[in-house]
Amino acid sequence: MKKILGIMIGILLFSAPAQAASFPKLTLKTDWKIWDVNFNYINIHSDYNKLRFHGLDVDLGEEANINLSEEVRTETVSGIDVMKIQDYLKRGIAEEISRDPEDVTVSLDENEEVVFEGNGFYGRKLDIEKAAFLIKEALENGQTKFVNLPIIREEPEVTIVNKKLRDMGITDLVSSGETSFTGSPYNRRNNIRVGLSKFDGHIIPVGEEFTFGDVLGPVEDYTGYLPELVIKGDKTVPEYGGGLCQVSTTAYRAILAGGYPVTKRRNHSYSVQYYAPVGLDATVYPPIVDLKFINDSPGALLMQSFTIGDKAYYNLYGTKDSRKVAMIGPYYTDYKKPPEPRIEYTTELAPGERKEFGHAVPGLTANWYRQVTFEEEGKEPYFEHIYSRYQARPDFFAIGVSSEESATQDALLQRGY
Repeated sequence: MKKILGIMIGILLFSAPAQAASFPKLTLKTDWKIWDVNFNYINIHSDYNKLRFHGLDVDLGEEANINLSEEVRTETVSGIDVMKIQDYLKRGIAEEISRDPEDVTVSLDENEEVVFEGNGFYGRKLDIEKAAFLIKEALENGQTKFVNLPIIREEPEVTIVNKKLRDMGITDLVSSGETSFTGSPYNRRNNIRVGLSKFDGHIIPVGEEFTFGDVLGPVEDYTGYLPELVIKGDKTVPEYGGGLCQVSTTAYRAILAGGYPVTKRRNHSYSVQYYAPVGLDATVYPPIVDLKFINDSPGALLMQSFTIGDKAYYNLYGTKDSRKVAMIGPYYTDYKKPPEPRIEYTTELAPGERKEFGHAVPGLTANWYRQVTFEEEGKEPYFEHIYSRYQARPDFFAIGVSSEESATQDALLQRGY
């Protein structure tokens, strides 16, 4: 008996006994999207048997066939089942990520205008097995908030037909950005398509600072835009070009992914549903508010911009170098509830007519961090803090009244009612 116990004690592995799980909410991340998942409401457990010796786990390894003392008990416990996590990922997140590569051919026409054949998509799929183990580890640690989902990426074939473009250093797809405008009305969709068309084929020479507004040009009815809602002060009102921030935000995502220095960017005054994840948006209202970055890469950058379905895309073609980009975050703080609804009465609307100027959104502060590193000697890495503060906004609408009703309300307000 002493010999058996001696062998067992020599091969014991000690661990804390399993307890009922209460998991933190995890943020599953890619470069372009996040998923906030509460695994407390997802069945990821399975029952299994384990050996226990005085409350401690026993791992017999190669000695599993030896006779066990009466002090060793078989206990049925519930633990995280990595196969169930894989099943959860397969049912939704993996499908959202998965995309086949699409090759692209770039050429110049007789007018020296850039012509794209194909969309230059990276192929991508989720490494489900690795992702499931990372999630299991995060849940068991109880401290990790973010899990960077491992993506298997397949490069598209990029064919640059003209030597003139190749001599400028335009040879590879170096980065891309995408956003979703699902739910946008017709005018907003029109403005997004028109805005994107202004950048398709634009070339940024080496060392040049790109200014969004300079390439965009006039935003008027005669340049193809329709009236759509824009943020002006505390109201959201119709104006030509409403929705162009979808274009600038998509460009910003490609710029971030490429590791290029951003010299000017401003977030929206409040968080907008189209620009999730919160904190990686770029509002523009040229020339007052603009988006700028420097092409510090070895070659010129060629922009390709387009929509497919409900998504906007930006591709940047150029010369790849050794830079690697890591996006860290988001960290959300200073959450504020929306204020009470705000109502204005106006004679500019027919009596009883109602018009919305803004919908309720919470306020918060978003913090992201971008780390850019290089393998070349003499290239210093840099760490960028992307800070965005968003106001809490109420439901805000106007109601039409008659001139008599308006006069009565003014009189009441003057009397302090």
